[in-house]
Amino acid sequence: MKVDGEKIRVLIADDHEVVRHGLRLFLDLLEDVEVVGEAENGRAAIAQARELQPDVVVMDLVMPELDGIAATEALREQAPDVKVLALSTFNDEDHVLPTLAAGASGFLTKDTRPEEIAHAIRSVFRGDPVLCTEATRRVLRRVHGEHVRPEGTVTVLFTDIESSTPLVERLGDEQARELFLEHDRIVRETLERTGGIEVEREGDKFMLAFSSARSAVRCAVGIQRALAQSDSRVRVRAGLNTGDVIAEERGYFGRAVFVASRVADAAGGGEILVSEVTRHLVGDDGFEFRDRGPHELKGLKGRHQLFEVVWSA
Repeated sequence: MKVDGEKIRVLIADDHEVVRHGLRLFLDLLEDVEVVGEAENGRAAIAQARELQPDVVVMDLVMPELDGIAATEALREQAPDVKVLALSTFNDEDHVLPTLAAGASGFLTKDTRPEEIAHAIRSVFRGDPVLCTEATRRVLRRVHGEHVRPEGTVTVLFTDIESSTPLVERLGDEQARELFLEHDRIVRETLERTGGIEVEREGDKFMLAFSSARSAVRCAVGIQRALAQSDSRVRVRAGLNTGDVIAEERGYFGRAVFVASRVADAAGGGEILVSEVTRHLVGDDGFEFRDRGPHELKGLKGRHQLFEVVWSA
């Protein structure tokens, strides 16, 4: 709690120096705000937040090394008293919902007037949420249409547990069941945060669908990180592909689905593989890929270029 006369301490995180400089120039004019630092990427934002203990981090979302969504989630764990106000060029579902799920207290677009940004900083500092009009619309759409499946071009993510049968043999039914239940919880909680839907679950295999390739990759990374942090002995392989699908009553049908399943089959435990289409749709901001070369996929003609998503706990 601030006493009278104390300023709100703000850290600005944005990979564009001109944006940081312009915002700082305005905030420095305010009597009740003090800019205590600047960060050029998500990792630097986390480090400076831990060192400087700001009250509010004004966080860009698309940054190198570690994006703003991942940095916000890390701050929720490592510096829970720090409030995050997201300031982004993008206001689509790929950014708004995952940012709020990661723990941000507010979401504004970069065309917001400086006076409104200052008001938002004060609001989130007090504990009041702040959303721009489009962000509010996205949230309401999600609330009103929680289980609406994406149609048309969809990114499909398959996950399954590597060597699940030997795991049951080694641990016994009860212990293996507890591990599998924990795995299911992690998958579904991560899915909820990243804005996808569960299409079907068969045994230990999940089929998930997303309207955004970036959200799908973010979900796969979140699942792997959560499993690693839980010290689970479960190792999951994940495969993703993007393409047009036919929406049926109980799921999806089409070549895009079949390719995603075969990409998952090509992955090892703890790996995330994506097709060339998905890799190009995701782009380079916030994710690192390793070219795994051409692969023959069972039942599909030709060779298919696959890419591994590099992730770490």
